Amino acid sequence: MNSDGTISGLASGSEMADFLLSAIVDSSEDAIISKDLDGVIRSWNKSAERLFGYTADEAIGNTVAVLLIPGDRQQEEPDILARLKKGERVDHFETLRRRKDGSLIDISLTISPVTDRQGRIIGASKVARDIAQRKKSEKRLREQAYLLDMSSDAIIVCDAQDRIVDWNKAAERTYGFSLQQAVGRISHELLHTEFPVPLPTIRVILLRDGRWLGELIHVCRGGSRIITLSRWVAERDKNGDLIRILEWNNDITERVHVQEELRRANRDLEQFAFSASHDLQEPLRNIKIYSELLAREFGDNLHPEARRYMEYLRSGATRMEMLVRDLLAYTRAGQPDEPTEMTNASEALQAALSVLSDAITEAGARITSDPMPTVQVRATHLQHLFQNLIDNAIKYRSPDRSPRVHVGSERQDLKWDFTVTDNGIGIQPEYNENIFGLFKRLHTSDKYSGMGIGLAICRRIMDRYPGRIWVESEPGKGSTFHFTLPV
Repeated sequence: MNSDGTISGLASGSEMADFLLSAIVDSSEDAIISKDLDGVIRSWNKSAERLFGYTADEAIGNTVAVLLIPGDRQQEEPDILARLKKGERVDHFETLRRRKDGSLIDISLTISPVTDRQGRIIGASKVARDIAQRKKSEKRLREQAYLLDMSSDAIIVCDAQDRIVDWNKAAERTYGFSLQQAVGRISHELLHTEFPVPLPTIRVILLRDGRWLGELIHVCRGGSRIITLSRWVAERDKNGDLIRILEWNNDITERVHVQEELRRANRDLEQFAFSASHDLQEPLRNIKIYSELLAREFGDNLHPEARRYMEYLRSGATRMEMLVRDLLAYTRAGQPDEPTEMTNASEALQAALSVLSDAITEAGARITSDPMPTVQVRATHLQHLFQNLIDNAIKYRSPDRSPRVHVGSERQDLKWDFTVTDNGIGIQPEYNENIFGLFKRLHTSDKYSGMGIGLAICRRIMDRYPGRIWVESEPGKGSTFHFTLPV
């Protein structure tokens, strides 16, 4: 005990408490300010300096109204002071305050009355928290929610455990569940999702690539089943861990059904064409054979007019036989085949040239080629592409020069661009697309042979692959046919 009767330990404890309190206030992330009942600032911590830009020396002694409150919000301070004088707290009051540089900042205020030892209210303690970032985030979320609701696709946001956290208006219309009914549910349990491959496999792809695309079957609230084209995108944190999954679902049920009906009709039509073409071969062969026998055995006894009619008969049967053969090739090009294989394009080209050897020799054509890659295509399909395009190049040669044909290949990203370039008669630009139609001919059969099916077969083959076929040509200078195939 000291000579004056005080206990030194208690005095030191009080000083230590004041020191600790001051340290806590200064280390707070929030701006902590005290003011009297006239709004005059009495204390100002380090976070207040960082938030508003004023030092404690600049702030203390000034009123909050003059220093911080924008002109259009001056009434806020008298209202707050009036409530404090009644002993009321102000909790989480969101407003704007002006910084030293004149900029405005969004803050949340919590203000409590301060009393003296007799319980009289003598001032206020104010905690100001910067909520600018939160306001920006809320605005961004509102904008995102608006855009999500504007979308015609059903958009579902799920957390890392597949629980639904958001569900736009289109999802409500598509599936029949409201946002409140959907949030918190496991998405594939709510919609009884049928996946094209196991869900764990999809998640592996999603985590590896950041996205996934495929068709899903969902069951709506009323029990109807729909087919959706679904796109998933993974959102990750800075450590790469999955935060949420954004899922776009476009109802393609009607389109799939129409496509299936169209495929079924095409299959029926192809089967009819195949059967009809196959069944026509035998009678046509008989007509051709017996007309030739008649001409050989009795030709000398026939009237010249009858012999001419017999030649018409034989010529027509030959053309019909060629037409039936080409129709069979066309229908076979669209029929289901074995899975796509990796094919050496050089071997397919050589096979095509072997079939065309007589035509090449007869025309005196010179065929050259680049080194050919290995591509993902059926060998017979690639052979038919080369065969038809080179045959066309030889057939439509210029009368002024020997045919020259070059087969090229060039890698372009995930595909190969094949070209067949000739020095033939060329094609008028307006016919560049028409020539791929069935029975489309630009010249009469007495000038150039053929049924107008070769290029249609090429287009039909290309329809089976993720590629395309087209021509670039200049009349009198030749043509270049392109077709692309996946690597």
